[in-house]
Amino acid sequence: MAGETDRPFSRIQMEACFDYIRKNPSFRDLLFTGGDPFTVDDDTVEWLLNQAWSIPHLEIVRFGTRTPVVMPQRITDNLCRILEKYPPVWLNTHFNHPNEITPESKAACDRLARAGVPLGNQSVLLRGVNDCPYIFRELNQKLLTIRVRPYYIYQCDLSPGIEHFRTAVAKGIQIMEYLRGHTSGLAVPYFIIDSPGGGGKIPVLPNYLVSMSDRKVILRNYEGTFTTYTEPEDKISRCPGGCAGICDRQKGFSREGMIPLFEGDRVSLQPETTARRRRTEGKI
Repeated sequence: MAGETDRPFSRIQMEACFDYIRKNPSFRDLLFTGGDPFTVDDDTVEWLLNQAWSIPHLEIVRFGTRTPVVMPQRITDNLCRILEKYPPVWLNTHFNHPNEITPESKAACDRLARAGVPLGNQSVLLRGVNDCPYIFRELNQKLLTIRVRPYYIYQCDLSPGIEHFRTAVAKGIQIMEYLRGHTSGLAVPYFIIDSPGGGGKIPVLPNYLVSMSDRKVILRNYEGTFTTYTEPEDKISRCPGGCAGICDRQKGFSREGMIPLFEGDRVSLQPETTARRRRTEGKI
């Protein structure tokens, strides 16, 4: 339970985090998130940003905060001046329902936008609160009017004490079906399942690709209309000239997932727990 066993990080702890990032140039994107980073004072926010931008290989800084929604008074002119001093700073907030877009929350988002902070929104699908496609369509359309881009709809986590908020995954897919084509593309976020066990964020969509052959792809649109897209005669894509330096740099990055298969490093991927793999390694 938040606040019962955890405590705010000391600056000594945070300095150790920055030192780790400083020593690992693969970091390019730094996220300050929850607890809520805007529950600290302005001096600490500025110190964090100053530390972040002292690291040459960082390219962007992000904040994840619900204060524009539940405590919009926190988004003061002084805080916005600090954020404006250290671009690029991105911010994702957390509106779950159109009723949360109040004059106060709208003013808070306006102050952030005027300070040059791009704003996104991450909602959670909650049974009995917003598990209705029409509610989400209204929410996302209203968010755009206050310069907040809908970014994610999260399937509710498998956390203790919130079972009564969980919906079927099918409800999220239905909501996406009611958004795509029925409102502006800007109002269509990703529906995400944050997979248990640290598997990461997995996007889930209705099926729009119906079938394919070596010559044609069959698609459906939001109205239920089926169309065909003709593939090119020459299906082999080739890197354009001048990209060799970029490709060489990519070799220093993670080559997990499907990338080794696409790049020709491997011809197969298999779980470590299969009987075949254990036989191959002489473990059974």
